[in-house]
Amino acid sequence: MFNLARVYNENRGKFWIGVLIIIAIIFFIQVANNFYKQNIGANTDKPNLSSNVTNSINDKITGELEGSTSLVEGSGVSSRNLEAHTSIIDSFIKYCNDGDIEKAYNLLTDECKEELFSSVESFTNKYYNSIFSTYKTYSIQNWFGNTYKIKLTEDALTTGKVSSNSGYFQEYITVIKNGEDYKLNINNYVGRTDINKTTTVKGIKVEVLKRENYMDYSEYTVKVTNTTENDILIDNGEKTDTIYLLDQNETKEYANTGTIIYTNLQLSSGVSKTYTFKFSNNYSNTRVMKDLVFEKVIMDYNEYNTTNDKKGYNNFSRIVVNV
Repeated sequence: MFNLARVYNENRGKFWIGVLIIIAIIFFIQVANNFYKQNIGANTDKPNLSSNVTNSINDKITGELEGSTSLVEGSGVSSRNLEAHTSIIDSFIKYCNDGDIEKAYNLLTDECKEELFSSVESFTNKYYNSIFSTYKTYSIQNWFGNTYKIKLTEDALTTGKVSSNSGYFQEYITVIKNGEDYKLNINNYVGRTDINKTTTVKGIKVEVLKRENYMDYSEYTVKVTNTTENDILIDNGEKTDTIYLLDQNETKEYANTGTIIYTNLQLSSGVSKTYTFKFSNNYSNTRVMKDLVFEKVIMDYNEYNTTNDKKGYNNFSRIVVNV
């Protein structure tokens, strides 16, 4: 006992410091445990915001929202935008299912009407009759930005078909805010980008007016004016790599030559023509195009046309327009 008392007296300060440290550790563990139970642990039993928003929207639309996360970007769509976008798409599909064709048509943007469906009759024949000949149920998923993937399926209760092998129609619908209203671009048409960029090379004026964006391709509208004294030929079609887009990494995207009528690329002196060039670049691709290039513009078509050695002909100009 004497030895224990002597040891305690000699180390009393260290002893109480150790006791206090142990008490502090126990107290800290208890506080941390309570915090976890009240905050972190409790949240594991709660549905996340995405699930809440999805469930709320599914209660309001006739279709099924498969998720609020972009399949391309992986990021979420704001609940406000998601509700507005799904609501207008739902209205469009309901109008089509109910046979209210004019109401459905009125939900399209002016650009979509101009580019695809110039009238209600055109919309009916090209779109409505082929897709909504029977009642359709649908599912919707954000694809990229304000573009949504739509899967339209025949309703078994309405058609009487119970086969799981019946096909479905898949398309992409883009929602455009027009003032306080929302309008739609349908049939894989995403929208228009006005460019209005011009360059002039040796008397040839090239204006890139606009780009029509589709899910799987884009179309550039180009106006060419020949102010030279000679007839010109924009491209002779001998090669497939002389009309192309150039991206920010200097990578080329070649024009779809199957859609070009090369005989129309001849311009007489003093004449202007407008052309459309198609490129197979995916809309959701992150590539940024910076230039449209015409690599081999023939500056004197008559001279070229009467030359026997066309492979040796070299009176070309390269025209580059920023897009």
